[in-house]
Amino acid sequence: MPEPSTPLLDAQRWSKRSADYASSPAHTSGPSLPKLLQLLRPLATDTCLDIGTGAGHTAALLAKHTRYVYGLDPAEGMRHTASHTYAHLSNLEFVDGTSEKTGFPDDTFDIVTARHTLHHHPSIPKTLREVTRVLKPGGRLVIVDEVTPNEVVNEWYDVLERTRDRTHLRAYYMSEWQRFIKRSGLMWVVGDSLTVYTLDVPSWIARMRLPDEQASAVRALFRDAPEAARQTFNIAYHQGEAVSFDMPMAIILAVKPA
Repeated sequence: MPEPSTPLLDAQRWSKRSADYASSPAHTSGPSLPKLLQLLRPLATDTCLDIGTGAGHTAALLAKHTRYVYGLDPAEGMRHTASHTYAHLSNLEFVDGTSEKTGFPDDTFDIVTARHTLHHHPSIPKTLREVTRVLKPGGRLVIVDEVTPNEVVNEWYDVLERTRDRTHLRAYYMSEWQRFIKRSGLMWVVGDSLTVYTLDVPSWIARMRLPDEQASAVRALFRDAPEAARQTFNIAYHQGEAVSFDMPMAIILAVKPA
């Protein structure tokens, strides 16, 4: 029987995983980070908000290039780990809040980022409305999030993600992201899903600290993956068990009209 999912329980679960995400290579130095910086072109005068900041890696990178950064997350354990890891950055602060209710005034930020987080968020339209509200006119938003490559693998990939992570809601198609951005009042500048993370399957499972039965179910999904999924995600096997796979990432730049 799956454990229930509520905002409070989800925050508590993520708090328990904070140390694992603080050391995760995909989060600390994944290939999306330099691309995120390249798209944003941050200025020393910029004030930034990183929503769903987790262990704070994206916020810390921004803090090295901008005036001040707030890392926003509802999980106390994540904020505590992030604050400890990046205590040396005096222009970085980790605060409690959600992407739908950030608690900041209108037109506050030059930059908003959301990296590896929006597939957990209950309403992308509500999140983007809040982002639009807190961005200054001309402000930039960069989204980095896992993406579903095509309809053929959609069902298998969705089941895989939900089996591993009870808080996972949806890895969207790029076409869905374009609609979300257009309807939010933001202006789509550029976006693609060409960035790929090659993930170690045992580490990817272990990072979630799953019960044995749940971890076994994830491994079974890899073992029984249809050929389309094996090809699309470049799943590698050793003695019948998946050892790595490729996860495509959407990287999107949007701006608030001036």
